[in-house]
Amino acid sequence: MRATDSEIFEAIKSVLKKDTTIHSQKELFEKVKKTLSGKEEVQVSAERIRRVAKKNGIRIQVHSRKGKEIKICPFCGKELQDITSKDLFGKSTVIGKLCKNCKFEIGIGRSPARYVFRK
Repeated sequence: MRATDSEIFEAIKSVLKKDTTIHSQKELFEKVKKTLSGKEEVQVSAERIRRVAKKNGIRIQVHSRKGKEIKICPFCGKELQDITSKDLFGKSTVIGKLCKNCKFEIGIGRSPARYVFRK
């Protein structure tokens, strides 16, 4: 059975009531899946849990690392726009990426490494 967004959000709230901070997406996934799978097996992915959490206002802190530059927002799936700044000589330089839809922001040449979820 596939879980609905509202069921996932209720499970996330229940998990965050017990633990006010979850230190990884994998940890949240395991706890939410356990909460949802009371009587029968429920199908849900870690990415979907992350997206539902962000959409419903759960605070998510993103830790990043040097790596492959991302082009798509990890929360809403929209294309990221360049954040530019002018250098001392007046030349525009890209310093990061921004999602116009959900306001996710990340530095240039960085990729998400860990998500921390807070109540």
